Amino acid sequence: MPSTIEKPLGHLQRHIEELKASLALPAYESAAGKQSQILGHFLSRALQMSEASNLICRAKLGTPLFVLTRVLCEDLFLCQWVSLSENNAAEYSSAVISGGAKMIGVLLRKDRGQIVDRSTREVKTDEFMPHLDNFKADRVHIEQLAGRLVLSKVYDLVYRPFSMEVHGKVFGLPSTSEQEPLYAALSAIVSLVKSIGLIADNRVLRNQTTKPDEILHVLRLDQIAGK
Repeated sequence: MPSTIEKPLGHLQRHIEELKASLALPAYESAAGKQSQILGHFLSRALQMSEASNLICRAKLGTPLFVLTRVLCEDLFLCQWVSLSENNAAEYSSAVISGGAKMIGVLLRKDRGQIVDRSTREVKTDEFMPHLDNFKADRVHIEQLAGRLVLSKVYDLVYRPFSMEVHGKVFGLPSTSEQEPLYAALSAIVSLVKSIGLIADNRVLRNQTTKPDEILHVLRLDQIAGK
């Protein structure tokens, strides 16, 4: 593995240990509030994706590394939003339930399954369907959310270009070397993981809000022009 990749891999390993240490703290392990529980969830996801990124990068697999970068970027937006208020945490939780209810509704309408009364074995799908409306919630649109969080730079410069790989739309794009994409993705992952850890720890451990400028600084986007 070239030394250019080993350096960010070393940084990533350090963040992995920091994430493990934070998640072992009572504030996360025994969190009672919904906001802290959700932030712990995102911290755990960041840990898993960090460890996966380490393995994937050492295997020189660019595509999955780009995919994980994009996922971490979306988690960053959601993590920052949830960290701002308990109301946001409750809205996020409702959106998760709503998404599950929507999926179930689609499957039932397409006859992919049925709702059956356990005692009588009667099919109750038609009676059940209206109850799914109780779980409807506004969908969180990531681009709009990034704008509200004053993190549009992150959306435009990280989330948007890395989404091309996720959707299989990079055929024929030039690269000067095999290592260049790996280094770019790994460097972004290191900064995203560090940002997610900062956001979660600031709220859960210090009861502080992480400012957009702090996040942009960690991601090294603060010196780029535009909002």
